[in-house]
Amino acid sequence: MIKSENTRNYSIGGIRFKVNSLSPNFVFDSKGGSHLFQENPTTPKTTWTFNIHTNNKKLPGDWKEIFKGSEKFEEDLPYKWSIIKKDALEGVYVVFDDSAIVNEAIAFVDSNQNLVDIQITTNSTSEIIIDPFFHPLGILLLQYIVHFYGGFVIHASTIDYKGKGYLFSAISGIGKSTMAGLWKKCGATIINDDRLIILPDGDSFKAYNTPMPYYQDSSKGVALHKLFLIKQSPDNYFKKLPVLKGALGLLSNCMQFQYDNNQVHNRLNAVISLSETCGIYECGFKPDTDIVEMILHEFGK
Repeated sequence: MIKSENTRNYSIGGIRFKVNSLSPNFVFDSKGGSHLFQENPTTPKTTWTFNIHTNNKKLPGDWKEIFKGSEKFEEDLPYKWSIIKKDALEGVYVVFDDSAIVNEAIAFVDSNQNLVDIQITTNSTSEIIIDPFFHPLGILLLQYIVHFYGGFVIHASTIDYKGKGYLFSAISGIGKSTMAGLWKKCGATIINDDRLIILPDGDSFKAYNTPMPYYQDSSKGVALHKLFLIKQSPDNYFKKLPVLKGALGLLSNCMQFQYDNNQVHNRLNAVISLSETCGIYECGFKPDTDIVEMILHEFGK
């Protein structure tokens, strides 16, 4: 029997997670990015179970690497990660640089039992304060799991304005956070200004925030109304894109594990369905609230 103080329950993107700490030196981080995503354990049954424990053996053993993400340590990227496989079981494998408390982490994903076994190697013998969705393993696992529900993770900002969700996607540095800030000045709630989970919701789609590594935010979501591929421009404008062009533009900003044809196919279908349902627009903007007024004039009714 796992003690209750070694268990936490979370709801992320509408998916419920039960996380068990199986190592006595692991303590849940009360200030971590996922802290405010916790929910009461008496809510409906768990969808996925995470078991976290230490393993002092060299990882990942005789597993085969089938997809490589980041390949080298960088100043802003102090880890390397890959997808590995052994027989019918797959896993997410992360190696951290020498300055990290955690040396390596591997998460074995059993999609038949909705079970994730997370093994961590560390040189520390003292108490370790850990967020169960620590970066980057947490978001990589969420990306892996949401595709089972017809969804995906995307680099974008999304705001909630009077119950309608407006999503703005682009590569880093274009202005996702700036756009979200402009809407906030006009009374909107920012769902997230960096990465989001997108999941089908009946005949439409819903955007959810995700736990962030550097700050806390409560769990939020909003039904998507319109989507925009943004760019900096001397003039404010937007124009509707053909379904496939808009979908491919959005797809380029999705987190993708491009090794599984089924995953790739399902993700493309989801983005095309999203484009058909909500419409995707090219949007050039200046950093002022005029663009907010333009969009609301056209779509805010």
